[in-house]
Amino acid sequence: MLQTNHNMKSKSILRIIYVIIAICVSHSVTAQKNKTMQVLPDIEIKLQDGDSLNLKDLKGKVVLLDFWYRGCYPCLKAVPHLIELQEEFKDDLVVIGVNDFDIQEDAADYFTYKKANYRSTFKTKVSLYKLFNVEGFPTTLLYDKDGNLIKADTGFSEGMMRSLRRAVKKAVQ
Repeated sequence: MLQTNHNMKSKSILRIIYVIIAICVSHSVTAQKNKTMQVLPDIEIKLQDGDSLNLKDLKGKVVLLDFWYRGCYPCLKAVPHLIELQEEFKDDLVVIGVNDFDIQEDAADYFTYKKANYRSTFKTKVSLYKLFNVEGFPTTLLYDKDGNLIKADTGFSEGMMRSLRRAVKKAVQ
């Protein structure tokens, strides 16, 4: 009987801890979304391939900005998922990897090694990390076809990638 009461108390404590963690994570993601750029800005960026583009010109496409750097293991784990998303939704989605941290050649070499099929930008005149209020890595920001922020995530997990895929699928419809 004493053992059963102890087990029940332990389970109750674990449930409370899970609820607290869920609330904290939810609040953190909401806070991130509230601080970041709510609308794609009118800013020109230079891409790895030498082209330039203005983010505002992407209106009509769903835009996914992935803020990463090479020393971030979770960032690197996300790359294959982003490659899959770009391939699956290639007509309606523009994925752009944003790296203000690494030496351009190192980051570009990694992109080439992974055979990334999406565009990337490195070390722009204006720090895109600062402009978009990126506070952790990887950070993924998803904008709808009108350029409005619809999803903001920081970190990596398989569950987050599934959630991102669902959000992209809904946004491209």
